[in-house]
Amino acid sequence: MNRARVLAVTAVLFGGVAAGSWLVQRAVATRAMRGKSAITEAQGARMFDAVLRRVEESWVDSISAEDLYERASAGLVQQLGDPNTAFLTPARLGRLREVVSGSYRGVGMSVDTRDGWITVIAPRPGSPAERAGIRAGDRLIEIDGQAMKSWTIEEARNTLRGPLGSTVKLVIDRAGAKIPLTLERSDIHVRSVQRAAILDDHAGYAAVASFTDSTNLEVAFTVDSLVRAGATSLTLDLRNNPGGLLAQGVAVAELFLNPGQKVVSTKARVATASASYTATSAQRWPNLPIVVLVNGGTASAAEIVAGALQDHDRAIVIGRPSYGKGSAQAVIGLLNGSALKITDALWYTPAGRSIDRAHPNHVAGAAPTDTTRPRYKTDKGRVVIGGGGIVPDLVVGDSVVPPAERAWVAAVGSRLQNFRDALSAYAAQVVKSGVVKDPDFKVTPAMRDGFWLAMKERKLNVPRDIFDEAHDAIDRVVGAEVAQQAFGVIGAQRRAVHLDPVVSQAVQLLHGVTVQSALFDRVAALNAAQKPLAER
Repeated sequence: MNRARVLAVTAVLFGGVAAGSWLVQRAVATRAMRGKSAITEAQGARMFDAVLRRVEESWVDSISAEDLYERASAGLVQQLGDPNTAFLTPARLGRLREVVSGSYRGVGMSVDTRDGWITVIAPRPGSPAERAGIRAGDRLIEIDGQAMKSWTIEEARNTLRGPLGSTVKLVIDRAGAKIPLTLERSDIHVRSVQRAAILDDHAGYAAVASFTDSTNLEVAFTVDSLVRAGATSLTLDLRNNPGGLLAQGVAVAELFLNPGQKVVSTKARVATASASYTATSAQRWPNLPIVVLVNGGTASAAEIVAGALQDHDRAIVIGRPSYGKGSAQAVIGLLNGSALKITDALWYTPAGRSIDRAHPNHVAGAAPTDTTRPRYKTDKGRVVIGGGGIVPDLVVGDSVVPPAERAWVAAVGSRLQNFRDALSAYAAQVVKSGVVKDPDFKVTPAMRDGFWLAMKERKLNVPRDIFDEAHDAIDRVVGAEVAQQAFGVIGAQRRAVHLDPVVSQAVQLLHGVTVQSALFDRVAALNAAQKPLAER
């Protein structure tokens, strides 16, 4: 993969080069002490340099000028109060590259901690870990001669990753047997499309987890595969998708739009950051009715897709209001290997909506209550709302955690690791017993009681009445862990989709629908039925 291209096509609109010290000196513009008039740029630069030199020479601990400049840069950016603007050290910049590319170099396995050991959740398909025969539940007890007892996930991740072609020696514990393995690190790609399935009534389903540099290709391949398998409709799940590359958001939206239809536009103080993006190719599945799922974790490029399809009446959007990240960022490389990620534009849906939300007071997924928010119209005249997140056409799904589940979480408190250890151990017992035959099994009262005893064995004492009241949450987590261990990632994903009430609502909406307009009629009827009589 061309790494330079990762910094050129953006989520986040990537940009040019600037010097670190220049950044600090240009950006320091404040008012003189004791309320005097604004100081000049030259005075500000001299003041900053005087402070830096005095700290360097006189502070009780020694600190290098380089470190001071880095801290000052980070502090300056932090004081802007923009959660999307940040000073990136070389390490943070490297992590950003991994996120936007969806790739890293390592052995390819998801891990977690269980009973103080790094434990494999699942090897990635086609990875060195899978080819070596590593399985879910294996414990990593030694790496390159070092014992791994009590390692953190971050320590394990950093050690497992490394240069392409380099090797790592592991010793794993599998049911008491010690197995030595040598793995060669390779390029690992984390897929954007995490789940896909044909649900009831030939309803296709695809969950997109992020927007990296191959998301449009993955979505196109997935939907083509679903249609070939008999899908007559599509549920596109963008819930908890934090976004990513703006260009990929545009490319995915284009798959579902007609040539000439606007996808998104950006407006900025700097003219070069202002742009308009329009679909150029014929859409691939013009007759496929579509439902898009969003929630409070749907952000950025994912909101661009949802907003474009909603404004052009190409999809019905259901779920909870989205996050509301209506801004774009440029990443500007600095000479010392660090970078500045800075908000330089706002983006707007085809109807002209800004969905940017003031986040300090935002409750993720909360329904809009401000009746003064601007109204816009879609291509067919439907009313959509601007001013903070994508508001679904049909609001479904819980916006808050149920009281019983909150009480359960509070009772577990800081003993989360004890809970996870008990859950993993008990799930292994269930799998070993052979009582589970397929991923859609029902969690029985006996299973719930067994998990209760497993918690007590690990000194996790939660009042039984609180445990019993939270049975829905208990069934969900026990079922997910058992399915993961018994049937792998695919089985666990299948279970999660089949038991998801919002997905079920989408499938119900799509039942028997052959044209998109029928979906609008159904949603209009549902919304009308939910209104108080005085508002009808």
